[in-house]
Amino acid sequence: MPRCLAFLLCLLSLSFASQTREELVHNACAAANACLSTILPGCLEEDLAPISGIEYDAEFCAPFLDLRNRGLDLNSPVTAEMFGHLGERYRVNYTNEGYLPVTGDMMSYLFDHLPFTTVLVNAFQGTAYKIHYNSQNQRLFSGDNGGHLYGDFYWVLQDSAGMYKGFRDVFYGSGRCQILRWNLRGIAIAFLDMYPMGNKVRYKFVAVVFPANAILNSLMQMGFFRSVVDDKMSEIINNISESSKRYAAGEHTPVDTCSLLKKPPYSKQIAEFEQVAEGKLHWTVGDALQKKLDESRKKRPIFVTETPMIFKKINTSKP
Repeated sequence: MPRCLAFLLCLLSLSFASQTREELVHNACAAANACLSTILPGCLEEDLAPISGIEYDAEFCAPFLDLRNRGLDLNSPVTAEMFGHLGERYRVNYTNEGYLPVTGDMMSYLFDHLPFTTVLVNAFQGTAYKIHYNSQNQRLFSGDNGGHLYGDFYWVLQDSAGMYKGFRDVFYGSGRCQILRWNLRGIAIAFLDMYPMGNKVRYKFVAVVFPANAILNSLMQMGFFRSVVDDKMSEIINNISESSKRYAAGEHTPVDTCSLLKKPPYSKQIAEFEQVAEGKLHWTVGDALQKKLDESRKKRPIFVTETPMIFKKINTSKP
């Protein structure tokens, strides 16, 4: 599912949106004011005016309310960017939901080690996907399919208002792709909610994309276009599901024969993942970063020096 998320975002972000900076600011300010009764930092009086042709009703305002309820910082720069796109006239939602045959701990481990997850799935599926982190906190990451599909993503939220760590997620991404002679690019915002249920995880994935005009909006809303997107989403999710099911059932031959998984850091991670899969190790999103911090502290040199006492015990006894 982590690899699936990255490349579904990349696929669905090709929406050809081309808003100017001024338009995005107006979109964000007007929507925040109308939907949340909030004035974002930097908004001018003229930016608060409603956008012509937009009805700020319950359906339009739903994602703004959802993001606020999830604990999104309304004063952050990324909020203004996301609201700028969500406040556009045209939006299309694509939804996929179902079950994955993994435990909540296994899913947490996979999400906490996206490059490892990609290598693991490639070993089972013979694919050439890659994901790498672009920041130390692992919130920024990039992915490609080994061909002409590429995306950059920011993991905006990892829980919901401080609860369900790793299971209530929001992603903000930009993608580009070459299809025949056309080079396409665009933006997507995705909501991924997961519900551990013993040996399986129920999930709901909603991607929001932003057609640039009424014609593209109509096209992307049509049944045949949705069916193509659904097929692509289902294909990737089925690959993830199949790989997870085979690994959980003890089919480790693809892992044992993968040269990458025999090298650090993947060799250590496959051993940890085995413990998680067997229920011997509990895992929460964020544990990987904490372990890195703990290890870096252990590796720091410790200098022992003679330090004079500032406060000495006073001997009050008489000679």
